[in-house]
Amino acid sequence: MTTRLLVLFLGALTACTSAGEAASGPAEVPEPTPPSPRAMRVETAVLAPSATGLALHLPGEVEGSRDALLAAALGGYVERVLVAEGDAVRANRPLVRVDTATHGARLAQARVELAAAERELARATELGDAIARQQLDAARTRVEAARAAVRLAQVQLGRATIRAPFAGVVAELEVEAGEVAAPGAPVARLVRLDPVHVTLAVSDRDVVALQPGMEAHVFANATGAPRVGRVSEIKPAADLRTRAFSVTVEVPNPDRHLLPGMIARVEIAVEGGAEAIVLPQYVLVTRLEGNGVFVAEDGVARWRSVEIDSVVRDQAVIRAGVEAGDEVVVTGQRELADGDPLLVARRGRCCVAGRVVFEQEAAR
Repeated sequence: MTTRLLVLFLGALTACTSAGEAASGPAEVPEPTPPSPRAMRVETAVLAPSATGLALHLPGEVEGSRDALLAAALGGYVERVLVAEGDAVRANRPLVRVDTATHGARLAQARVELAAAERELARATELGDAIARQQLDAARTRVEAARAAVRLAQVQLGRATIRAPFAGVVAELEVEAGEVAAPGAPVARLVRLDPVHVTLAVSDRDVVALQPGMEAHVFANATGAPRVGRVSEIKPAADLRTRAFSVTVEVPNPDRHLLPGMIARVEIAVEGGAEAIVLPQYVLVTRLEGNGVFVAEDGVARWRSVEIDSVVRDQAVIRAGVEAGDEVVVTGQRELADGDPLLVARRGRCCVAGRVVFEQEAAR
């Protein structure tokens, strides 16, 4: 009897324990809170100060610092060609003589006519009141006309000899002795090779960062080491066809290894000030009240107006509005409104070499 009671007691105790466990159940695990169905999928970057300088890399074409296409102003018979292609010539050296004999004869004729007019005027002057004043005036007029004819013949004779307007190298000769050159026809091309110019076509976003006198490094296949030149000219207006601004870099070329027509690469370092918050322009959102960005705060987007200090190419230097450590929305920001919940797909840092770098890219 006693054994039977003990068995019944243990069975009842086991049943109570099982019922208690069933009532309490296993420990509950909290489920993750799903994102709001209104959350915008975006990418963000944490801001840090960066350098505001910029290096421009631009292609250019080598040209002579002076390049003249010389022509026969009056045309005529080509008597002599005094140089050959490739000759280095000094300024004012004769290059080609075109019909100098004809113009010399005209000068001699004009001088004879001048001498005759001067003699006639001298006789009229000696007669004094014996001749009419009208005749004396006519004699003076003939002298002035003869003097003008002499000056004209001298000019024509001077232009019959084509001279080098500056020291340079004869790049081309278009005529040979014995030919007849038409008026205004090119006869020679003269180029100055030291220094040379490298001409650049610069976009409007880059030209504002350039100033005359800035140092430039010029690279070309014809030279081993880069040449150091300087920006010498910036055209004040863009080419109407290309909308690009012409910029000239002057480069010393004592060995004449840089020749007109060669292609060169030019690197110009645009110095910035101290480190600052720099944002790519595409991150900025423009509204009627001004420029700004969206900052991720506690999972929602908050609008921040910013003040732009300067723009260097496609980078905006920020004066106020955001600071280091702020997490700025860099993708999807144009569809946001203040207070929108955010779903951050990627986080990165801004900026490295002017661009946002994400964690996956930084790990490579």
